[in-house]
Amino acid sequence: MEYAVGTWGVEPFDSDTALDFLDGLGALSAEERLESVVKTLESVLESARPESLETLPEEVISAAAVIAANLPSGEQFPWNEEVPGVTEWLPRPVPIRARTLAIEALEAALPLDGWWWRSWVDDAERVQAKTALDEVKRALREV
Repeated sequence: MEYAVGTWGVEPFDSDTALDFLDGLGALSAEERLESVVKTLESVLESARPESLETLPEEVISAAAVIAANLPSGEQFPWNEEVPGVTEWLPRPVPIRARTLAIEALEAALPLDGWWWRSWVDDAERVQAKTALDEVKRALREV
C-alpha cells in the first residue's frame, strides 16, 4: 500500500499529524485534555469554510478517536494500542456535549467531496479509512 506523506495507515492515529496532536495532549491532566480536545472540535465548527480550516482533518479525527476511546463502546479499538493509556485520558463520564461535538466536527472537517477523501492513493484505502471513521462515529453515538 502507498499512503500520503506522513501517513502509514488508515486508522485514526496512523499519521504524523495525529501523533503530534496526541503528543500535545500527553502531559496534560484529564480535564485539560478534554478541554483541549473540545477546543479543537469547536474550532472546526466555528470555521465558515472547511477548506480554510487551520485545524487539520487528522487532528479532528484524533480528537474524536480520543473521545471514543474513553467510552465503553470504544475501549477495544485496535488503534488504541498505539497510544498507551489513551482509554484513560479523559474524565468519566465523557460529557455528551463532547461526543456530539466530535460527530459534528468530523462531518464538517471531512465532507465527502473534500480533499482528505481524495488524498487516498486508491479506493481500497479510502474504504478502509471510512470504515475506521464509521467505527469511531458509532462509538460516539452509542449510549
